[in-house]
Amino acid sequence: MKAILLMFVILVSGAFTTKPDYQNDLMGSWTLVKYKYGQDKDLNEVPEFLYYVKNITETHFSWCSYNPEDGNVAGAGGGTYEFKGGKYVEKTDFWFPSGTDIPGTETAFEYKIKGNMWTIRGYIKSVELDPGSGEFIEIDSTLIEEVWQRVGN
Repeated sequence: MKAILLMFVILVSGAFTTKPDYQNDLMGSWTLVKYKYGQDKDLNEVPEFLYYVKNITETHFSWCSYNPEDGNVAGAGGGTYEFKGGKYVEKTDFWFPSGTDIPGTETAFEYKIKGNMWTIRGYIKSVELDPGSGEFIEIDSTLIEEVWQRVGN
């Protein structure tokens, strides 16, 4: 009877474990070191006048780019993330500069973590509001690839 009860407790506790092990590998702070957007053929180095930092918690991500000399913010964004179908998926809740169509979109990234490097690759979607249905429709997408390096370790 004890063995059956123990097995039940193990099975039930396993059913409520929703955080995959690789999620813990992402938590922390990262800095962007290389990127490729759109039709770029090669990865580009991040220019010295910009610093990008991305923070990952158990449930949320946020990023900010700024000029390290004067502290002026160039861009920022964030929201929630999850792992779906073997991909890292960001749901963007806020974006700066405002006026873009990015808040409310989801981006699914192929990803890999090797040592202190994290590479993501996916399509950022551009959307617009369909006045007839009141729903957002995809009008374009841009391929991005980013290489982030863990800060600190």
